[in-house]
Amino acid sequence: MSSSKGLTKKTDPTKRHRLLFEPVGISCLVDHEDTIFAGATEHGISIQSDCGGKGRCGKCLVFAYPADCLSSISDTESRLLTSEQLLSGQRLACQTEINGPVTVSIAAEDLECQEVNYKNHIQGDYSVDPAVERLVVDASAICREHEDLYRDLVSLAAEKVRSRTGKSIPLLEGAALRELSHCCHGTGPITLVCHVERGVTAVLHGDMSKSLGLAVDLGTTTVAAYLCDLRKGNVLSTAATTNPQNRYGEDVMSRIAFVKEQQLGTATLNELIVATVNRLIRRCLEVVAAQNPDIDEVTVVGNTTMQHIFAGLSPRTLGYAPYLPVSCIIEDMRATDLGLELNPGTNVHFLPMISGFVGADTVGAILAERPHERGEITLIVDIGTNGELVLGNQHSLWASSCATGPAFEGAHISCGMRASAGAINEVAIDPFSHGVTYNVLGDSKSVRPRGICGSGTVDATAAMRRAGLLLPNGRLKESMPGVLSDERGIGREFLLAPPEDSATNQQISLSLEDIRHIQLAKAALSAGITLLMRRAGVERIDKLVLTGAFGARFDWQNAVTIGMLPREAVTGQVSIVENAAGVGAVMALLDKKYRVVAQELSRRVRPVDLAKEPDFAKEFPLAMTFPTLEKI
Repeated sequence: MSSSKGLTKKTDPTKRHRLLFEPVGISCLVDHEDTIFAGATEHGISIQSDCGGKGRCGKCLVFAYPADCLSSISDTESRLLTSEQLLSGQRLACQTEINGPVTVSIAAEDLECQEVNYKNHIQGDYSVDPAVERLVVDASAICREHEDLYRDLVSLAAEKVRSRTGKSIPLLEGAALRELSHCCHGTGPITLVCHVERGVTAVLHGDMSKSLGLAVDLGTTTVAAYLCDLRKGNVLSTAATTNPQNRYGEDVMSRIAFVKEQQLGTATLNELIVATVNRLIRRCLEVVAAQNPDIDEVTVVGNTTMQHIFAGLSPRTLGYAPYLPVSCIIEDMRATDLGLELNPGTNVHFLPMISGFVGADTVGAILAERPHERGEITLIVDIGTNGELVLGNQHSLWASSCATGPAFEGAHISCGMRASAGAINEVAIDPFSHGVTYNVLGDSKSVRPRGICGSGTVDATAAMRRAGLLLPNGRLKESMPGVLSDERGIGREFLLAPPEDSATNQQISLSLEDIRHIQLAKAALSAGITLLMRRAGVERIDKLVLTGAFGARFDWQNAVTIGMLPREAVTGQVSIVENAAGVGAVMALLDKKYRVVAQELSRRVRPVDLAKEPDFAKEFPLAMTFPTLEKI
């Protein structure tokens, strides 16, 4: 049997089997010899997978029965799963084909699209001058002017807007025009939603004075939404969830590859992200007891690939040199064109991108932190699946992106997981006894660990270095407590939690291969910062800003210990910001002047392609080693 069965394998389209997913209770029909992963994906069940169902990560674990309705254990499963896991009935969803009616049990923690408690703590009041406002007028007052035979309802409504606001706003949207035709032969108030550029985007029955807006941050791993009051300038509610596109790969290059391989790849990814944003809209509105028609405008930030997919643009050209986007500026769209569950004409504004590898999320972070307004040298580091870097001050700004990969967010680590319940997020090792202590995310003190997330991985690596368990070249020091060696005496992993202490009855450890993934990720970030400083002619950083879903949640001193952040980057003030990109989206939503600033920044910032830097091939391998231990 092959080691990877891919997403689909339809050998007999006339023969189908019933597939039941528990505990969600979803039942569906799938084709004979489809994999469990393909059947789940086709019917909207998101099973965790770091490799997109290609048989490399071993994360899509499920319990499936009866065994006689399943394919035999594949070579890949024999390699990636322990004998205990196989005996207990666990299988890899991407490897297991269906030959009859099957029930699949998935742990709730392993389902994707979980609510997350990061990227959703933006608070505060912001300057207010939105691009949209509501105007309440008397419908009968418009109709009484019918004696002017050379006018129509559209021009009369436009005059009402002009007389009340001093602005000439035409009625452009077809949906608004239809609503006006139904409202204006009645009595009582009607509400015109007036956008400064798009005109009247909606006509609502009654006095609907509440005016809300939504800022959206489209992260590769996490999608966040911020519901704001367009009149008061404050954030009313927030919601965040994992990005369901993870099933097609953890990073943007995997998703671009999926688009290249699948004829409907862009449409598939687009439908997933739009459905996710609609779900976040509903969750935000529920918190404040508001309705979808209360939202008058949406702003969007994200990396270049994510913005392309959300707008329905193919990201294919971002997958090969020179990595050009279709456009760095996506013109405003209507909610109905994107499939958002809002008034059809609701304006959706995309912040501009800088290049194919530096997106609108970076522009949002610059808006939030304002290095372009200060004389001090600021370095913004947004660490997620990619590492985005911005360096400079009011005189010049440089930006780049480094392919850190998803290791810092739990992917490609043997016991890795996202920062959700059961994840070890903090680790300490006693330098004398080498005893391990850790903290586990969850509501209960008694929750047992299921794996380790990115912040825990950084902590563990730094603690292993300080305790003498990890050598500068990344080798584990054999014969030390907790270091497990193979038959040749080579240290292969360090034990963090034994099987009896974990929720899965499997040991939690960092393997030698995990250390290599960490070295690759931290080297990319460290070399990127070093080269960006060199290109900008900067020797000292006055202010370091750490942000992003992962960037705001790890111990930066431990990051320095393992060489993830070069010491030159932490010579000044270190600031932790929850989600600078999201803050920038909120600012552009509430005050339209920041959209002008964003356009200027997108043209002013100088992008640096690190892969083309002559010194990158030299700096990257140097950054792979762990630095000499020094006091920070």
